[in-house]
Order: sequence, then C-alpha cells, then structure tokens
Amino acid sequence: MSVTRWLWVRHAPTDPDGRIIGHTDIPALEPDSESLIRTAAMLQVAGVVLCSPLSRCRTTVETLRGISPALPAPLFDDELKEQHFGTWEGKPYSAVSAWNGLDLKAMAALRPPEGESFLDLIERTNRVISRAGGRFGGQTVAVIAHAGVIRAAVTLALGIPPHRGLSLCIDPLSVTSLTDHGDGGWAVDHVNRT
Repeated sequence: MSVTRWLWVRHAPTDPDGRIIGHTDIPALEPDSESLIRTAAMLQVAGVVLCSPLSRCRTTVETLRGISPALPAPLFDDELKEQHFGTWEGKPYSAVSAWNGLDLKAMAALRPPEGESFLDLIERTNRVISRAGGRFGGQTVAVIAHAGVIRAAVTLALGIPPHRGLSLCIDPLSVTSLTDHGDGGWAVDHVNRT
C-alpha cells in the first residue's frame, strides 16, 4: 500500500476587521519574510500542490513558489474553500447571536442560512482527500487552504468527534502534516507548526 503525506498550510494572515469571512474573498496581508521562508522550507518535499481558489490562498502559494521555485504549480479546487457562512458572510461576529451560548457540539452542527456547518465542511474535505488521494497516492501533497479545512482534515485523520476539531488552533502560514498509510490508518506528524 502506498503512503501519502499531506502538508496542510493555512494561508498568510488577513485582516477581516472582526467580520465573518468564510467564502468572502479578502486579500492576504504581507507576511514577514522569516515566516514565509520557514513555511516554504517545510514544503520542499511536495510533489503536488492543491490550493483553494480564494485570493488569500492564491497569493500565499504564489509567494511561496517565489521563495521555493521547485514547488509545483498549484491545482485549484473549489472544495478547498473555507466554510461557507451563507448570509452571515461579511457581518461582524458580534452581529450573529445564533451561536451565543452554544457548546462545541452544537457549534459544529450549526448551519448558517444558505451556508454550511462544520459537519458539512468535514464531508467536503473528505471528498477532496478521497479524490486527491486516489489521484496522487504515494506522493507528498501540499494543500494551501484555510483554518476550517485544516481542522476538518485533522478531525478525519484522528477519527475524533467533529466538535473536537473546532478546538484546534491553526495559525497563518502554519503547516500541519498528516500521513495516510493507505490501510485506513493515519498518523498526525504535527499540527500548527510555524
């Protein structure tokens, strides 16, 4: 069985100004060069790069490829977008009272109007892993995506209850390394490394 290594990278920092930005396409800020160099170094082994089409991820992958030109050109996948918050997109967090007082289990199941829940995001992320794993099995796959997508990937790898994945801290430009051993067994090499 082939072993596939997944390197999940959160995009560079953004300034959402206290607003909910899931699918909202806001730009990445210019990160410090040391962070970029460290992240690019961790991706040198990647044979494939997948990327969310949102501009904060596009800019991140272009910048990383500028530092490490051997990094393959990205393949963009709409299913790597951040969780869709529907009609809450662009609103200040303080303006959405629906999640006030919810525990993490209820938070994971909460689906914004015209949006998706974290449970939905886990299903979407699983489709990406299944599809890309079948196509690129045995390789090292770098994925430039969003905090929610990376939380979903770790949740799937560990087989933990979905609401536990919401507790994971995923910083900008951090790398989370997961290894699929091809027999249903996963290893979590590291999470949120910067």
